[in-house]
Amino acid sequence: MGSAQEAEELDPQAEVVADTVLEVGGRLFQVSRRALSLHSRYFEAMFFGGTRESSEHHIVIRGTDAAPFQALLEFTRTAQVLIGQENVTSLLETADFFQFDRVKLLCEKFLERELHVSNCLGLMAYSQRFAFVELHASAMNVALTHWGDMVSQEEFKALPKETLMQFLRSDDLFVPREDVVFDSIMAWIMEDPATREKDFLDLVAEVRVAFLSLSFLDILVKRSKRPRQADTFCRLIRRLDSCPPPSWQNVALRPYTGRSYDTLYVLGGKRDKEQQELFLFQPKTGTWQACSPLQRRNLTQYAVAAVGSFLFVTGGYFRDEFVWYSVDWVLIYNCLSNSWLEGPAMKKSRNSHCAVGVGLYLYVLGGSTDEGIIAEVERMALVDSEWESMSPMVQPVERGDAVSVGTRIYVVCGLDENGHVYDGVQRLNTETDSWDVISFSPLPR
Repeated sequence: MGSAQEAEELDPQAEVVADTVLEVGGRLFQVSRRALSLHSRYFEAMFFGGTRESSEHHIVIRGTDAAPFQALLEFTRTAQVLIGQENVTSLLETADFFQFDRVKLLCEKFLERELHVSNCLGLMAYSQRFAFVELHASAMNVALTHWGDMVSQEEFKALPKETLMQFLRSDDLFVPREDVVFDSIMAWIMEDPATREKDFLDLVAEVRVAFLSLSFLDILVKRSKRPRQADTFCRLIRRLDSCPPPSWQNVALRPYTGRSYDTLYVLGGKRDKEQQELFLFQPKTGTWQACSPLQRRNLTQYAVAAVGSFLFVTGGYFRDEFVWYSVDWVLIYNCLSNSWLEGPAMKKSRNSHCAVGVGLYLYVLGGSTDEGIIAEVERMALVDSEWESMSPMVQPVERGDAVSVGTRIYVVCGLDENGHVYDGVQRLNTETDSWDVISFSPLPR
C-alpha cells in the first residue's frame, strides 16, 4: 500500500503531535505532518509521497507569507477560519498554493456574498484563476443584469474583446432597450479607438437590430449623413451603413427575441398628497426603482393599463376645491424617458372602470359617471391617438377586473347598477367587436 494512503488511514482522533518545523515567510512553525496532510493534498504529497522533504524535519517554503499560512494552521486545529475583505485575497492564494480545498471553498462563498456591481467584472476574471465555477456564474449574472451600470466601470473599459462578445451574445443580458447594447459597444471602442475600431463590425453584429428603437436608428442615420464629420463615431456609423454585418441584412440570422424582461409598475399613494408615487420592480434583478411621480392631487378611482412602452392613467374621481366629479383625463407615462404627458381626453368621463391594453390599442370599459354605472366601451389606437366607441358590455359594472389574453378581453365580476355583486365573466372579441358572457364566477366579488 502506498505511503499517500497511509496518511489517510491515520486516526483523526489521535493526539496531534508536532513533528516538523516549517519555515514560511521568515517565521518558524511547529506542525504535525498528519494534521496538515488531512487538510492539504500539497502536504500529503510532501510528507507521504516519497519526496526529499518526507525525511526532513526542517523545511523552508518560499513565496508565501506567514500570516495567511498561520490562518491555515489554525484551521487544521479548529476547522474555522476568519475571512474578511482585508485578508481574503492572501488567504485564498495561500490556500490555493497549499491545496486547502475547504478553505478555498469558504473564500469563494465569502466573495459571492461580497459581489456588487462595482466589483463583479474583477471577481469574474479572478474566479477563472481559481476555477471557481459558481463565483464566475454569479459574477457574470450581476454584470448581465446591471449592464447599464457596467458601462461606467473601469473594468468594463478594459474588458477583452472575447469577454465583451460573451456578454453580448447572452440571452440573459438585461437592458431596458437594445439601444443600450449598441451604446455600450461604442463606449468600449471609444476607450481605445486606434486598436479597437477593427472590432466594431464583429461586435455590432451581436446587436439585435430588430429591437433597436426607431428614434435611435433615426439618430444613427442622421449622424452618418452629416457632411465634414470625421470623428470616430460618424466614421464607424458610415462603415456600418456601407458594410452591415450579415445579421443586419439576413432576417433568418437575426435572433427572434429581445433582451428586455417583464417589469412591474406600481402607482398610487394618498389622494390628498401633491403626487402619486410610481415605482418600477425588476423581477430579473429583484430591485425596486423610483420613477417620476404622477403630479395629481385629489385623484382617486382611476384605471391604469400598459400599452407598448407606455402606462396610461385614465379617468378617475377628482375633487376640486369643493366638489367631487368624474374626469375624462388621460395621463401617459413614457417608460423609456421616465416622463409624463397628457393624452387625448376620453369620450366619456368615468371612474372605477377597467382599462387594459390589446396590441397597440388601449381599451377602457364600464365604470361610473356622475349619473350612474355605464356599459360604454371605448378604445384609443397608439398610432393616431384618437378615441372611438366600441360595443357596450352586456352588463354595466363598476369596480370589475379586466385582463387581455390574445385578442380577447375578459371582465370579471364587478358591481351592477343596484350595488350588487355581478358574478358573470364577460368577454369581448376585439376582432369582431362582440360581447358574450362565458361563465359565472364560483366566488363572485
